[in-house]
Amino acid sequence: MNIKQLEAFKAVVELGSFTRAAERLHLSQPAVSKLIMLLERSCGFALFHRQKNGVIPTAEGEMLHSEVERVFLGVESVSARARAIRQLDYGEIEIVAFPSLATRVLPPILAHFLRSKPGLRVTVSSRNSWLLVDRVASQGVDVGFGMVAIERPGVRFDRLCSMDAVCVLPAGHRLAARPVIEAGDLHGERFVAMVEEDRAQLKVDRAFSDCGARRDVVLKAQLTEACCSFVAAGIGVAVVDPLSTVDFAPGQLVVRPFRPLVTYDIWTVTPSYREIPLAAQALIAHVRTGLTARIAELAGRIGTPE
Repeated sequence: MNIKQLEAFKAVVELGSFTRAAERLHLSQPAVSKLIMLLERSCGFALFHRQKNGVIPTAEGEMLHSEVERVFLGVESVSARARAIRQLDYGEIEIVAFPSLATRVLPPILAHFLRSKPGLRVTVSSRNSWLLVDRVASQGVDVGFGMVAIERPGVRFDRLCSMDAVCVLPAGHRLAARPVIEAGDLHGERFVAMVEEDRAQLKVDRAFSDCGARRDVVLKAQLTEACCSFVAAGIGVAVVDPLSTVDFAPGQLVVRPFRPLVTYDIWTVTPSYREIPLAAQALIAHVRTGLTARIAELAGRIGTPE
């Protein structure tokens, strides 16, 4: 008993004719007759009553047909599932991203990606760039988007895109009219900084150190969007990635290019011990395109120096 015999049996039952079944299956009528004969031999009972104008199933054939229909429903389900996987419209993807990306920038990018993929399920969580590496390495996360690339067993890093740091000022600040903020302009300013272990903050600190500018660090935060909130509250100024400034109104923050140039890299973090699923690969490519466009849009809005 094999699938070709069952397929021939199903067609004969539905069409009531060996000839019409042969036409549907693109076989000859003798080939269909042989398949049915072999199936009857395998079953040990007759499947059809032969009549002048066609065939009808025996009682045993009717019972077998019910079971065969269930088999073919299962085959159709498997075929539909394979088609959905091929079209990247089935499966689950777990993502972890640094907070300003996960909460402010990623939602519209993912919404566009998922609009044509109703069968795909995505879980998004946020962690700082150090902790998300641990989650990818040890907790089965498919894709991480972070700002730190470190040597870590079980994890691979690929640069997704880059962005330039910006200076954020509270509305009405004395430097708000300047098109570009230099590190030296902030000498003596009350400053909101990231905590010391943040690698991006080390780049910012080096920029001030190299030009001899000293800041009055009055507050340290763990998240860059928190830094922006404190700046909006008038506590001081900060130098952050541009994604952290998204969704703040112009009346809350003044955002300007910062010099000397401080560049942040965004990395795709994936497990090295298993392949990246096709749907996850497509998602990464879509995020790269969407994020690059968003960063370019923000840079254009902030302005660039002459």
